[in-house]
Amino acid sequence: MRSLIPLLALLLLAPTATAEPSPMEASYPGNPIVIINLTYNPNLGGGDAFEGEIVLELFLNWAPITVSNFLGLVNQSFYDGIFYHRIIDDFVIQSGDPECTTVGVYPVTNLNCGEGGSGETIPFEWDANLTHINGAIGMARGADPDSAESQWYICDEPQHQLDHGNRTLPDDPGYAVFGVVREGLELVRAAAAVPTTNDIDGDGPTPRAQGGPDRPLYEVHINSITLSGWVPEPAVPDPEPEGISAAELLTGTLAVAGALGVAWWLRWREA
Repeated sequence: MRSLIPLLALLLLAPTATAEPSPMEASYPGNPIVIINLTYNPNLGGGDAFEGEIVLELFLNWAPITVSNFLGLVNQSFYDGIFYHRIIDDFVIQSGDPECTTVGVYPVTNLNCGEGGSGETIPFEWDANLTHINGAIGMARGADPDSAESQWYICDEPQHQLDHGNRTLPDDPGYAVFGVVREGLELVRAAAAVPTTNDIDGDGPTPRAQGGPDRPLYEVHINSITLSGWVPEPAVPDPEPEGISAAELLTGTLAVAGALGVAWWLRWREA
């Protein structure tokens, strides 16, 4: 797949931080929960190190083709050991290219890093419930809407210019959203803020320029992406015992009193 078009042109988890009105705020039983474990160890001028987990809910209910494709790759450990090859602050952090692994020591990598994928495309999938809210995960692609393979991005802040219906070019349906961050938005924010370069070898001091590769100066490494479980059905509370009416209570009391009275009378008579 040629260089992807820059995107410029368990448990019921808590709703997305900095939420906006969206059906994506709610969790839906049966949706998969996926965990991205990542590490950032910078050198001088690279900011602060961080490590942790980004927890995503994938909307199998609204994007079954895209989610199934992603989960199939996760089950193959396809994403383990690669890095985020394109990062733009206040926009997206992008990964998913198996060519983006270090050769020796980062930033030395495969020459085609950023242009690769799984080799199998999926059709563009859109649902009115899925938009680019903060923390949304979507599929990167080429000019053909049906060219997405394995590369994906996570939004750093809302990016509704990428939504279906908000594109300015003809025959551009937008980008396919298929999940959202439930925990770890602070890690998305930290990753989006790392210093980047547009030098061809990825290790120079040149600041980001429009249309550049936006390669981080130091590796934002994906240790693993794993399926951790599924959003459960809501717990059904045990039914409460039926209440006893006042009439039933009085009837029962009289019955007990009557039985005691009869027993006393029989004992008195035998005495």
